Amino acid sequence: MAMTTDRPARLRRGIVLTAVGIIAALGAVVVPTPAQACACGGYVAADGYEVAVNREVAAIAWDGETERILLEMDVLTDAPDAALLIPTPAPAEVALGDSEMFDELLDVIAPEVEVTYTWWPEASFGDGAGAAPGAAAPDLGVDVLETVDLGPLEASVLSADDADGLAQWLDEHGYVMQDGLATALRPYITEGWYYVAMRLTTDAADLSGELQPVDLTFASESLIYPMRLSAAAATDQFVRTYVFADRRMARTDASEDTASVDLRFAGAVDPAAVENPTLAEIAGVTPYLTVMDQWFHEPSTEIVSDFTFSASTQTGDYREVVHETRMREILGMPAGPVLTFLGLVAAALALLIGGRAVSRRARRRSAVPAGPRQSTASEPEPQPAPPAGVDGGGQERHPSHL
Repeated sequence: MAMTTDRPARLRRGIVLTAVGIIAALGAVVVPTPAQACACGGYVAADGYEVAVNREVAAIAWDGETERILLEMDVLTDAPDAALLIPTPAPAEVALGDSEMFDELLDVIAPEVEVTYTWWPEASFGDGAGAAPGAAAPDLGVDVLETVDLGPLEASVLSADDADGLAQWLDEHGYVMQDGLATALRPYITEGWYYVAMRLTTDAADLSGELQPVDLTFASESLIYPMRLSAAAATDQFVRTYVFADRRMARTDASEDTASVDLRFAGAVDPAAVENPTLAEIAGVTPYLTVMDQWFHEPSTEIVSDFTFSASTQTGDYREVVHETRMREILGMPAGPVLTFLGLVAAALALLIGGRAVSRRARRRSAVPAGPRQSTASEPEPQPAPPAGVDGGGQERHPSHL
């Protein structure tokens, strides 16, 4: 992976991240109160300061041999500098990440919207920065394998064979590791993991705000996300994992049974259909994306392992469907009531007009006087009686003389 120092001016806001290796997924963490552990690892700051992450996003790709993780975070703290420490199974290479990739990822997994139209509204009835690490003291059991200067980012890759030695090394560089985080690190030290340490500094009053994304790659025999440090967190942990592989993936670790896992998306990403070059590069090698959300309300008891992933027994694609109800409107008003009102008005007008027509006809009939009876062809006209001495044929009758 290229380690370039030529970056846009917007990256040079004075933030120097000295740290951390993540692995296997995308996390979004909302922490209302400061905690030294986060979903991807642990923060350490000078004595008297605390650091919390209110948003953490990571995307991971695994091709069977190498993992690549891009991490973006929003930090809440009053500390002028801090360090993020996260274990990786092998030494990691570090570069600056691409923040625009995460914006396009949201478009890729956007739910399908099914719209239902309604004519009626719903009824409602109310309601202090030290120098970058150089070399570790031999007696502490900590070795600095590499320090990478990326302009706004400086990262150190460490190995350690003793948790207390690592805590002392951090203390000598101005950072205090709480006992809970040191305890959570012990299994990684026993298993021979490595650590990426990224120092966060700024010219502003504190570090709060969005930090420049980090791009990490390291060798790995399996797809794994280091979650055990999060057991030291005192607040709820929400982790979203965006896993790129050659097929649909599923959680297979012990922590999978202790908290809910919600599938958000499963499907192939066409590299030709996306605009971001980093996303297109990842999808060109590992085209299938599986997105899962995990909530931990009691991290100390629910996080008992790292996240591990393998091929899912489910092979179909999945996209969330959001049902949306929209109102049919006439002139900005609900169509149902408007049409009902217009229908009632039309009916009332029809009755009024019809009633008036009937009344006019009745008045006209009552105003016409009665006339003489007219003869008809079936009734012969009465004839006047013949005068005396004349028969009906007009002949004069004469008395006969006997």
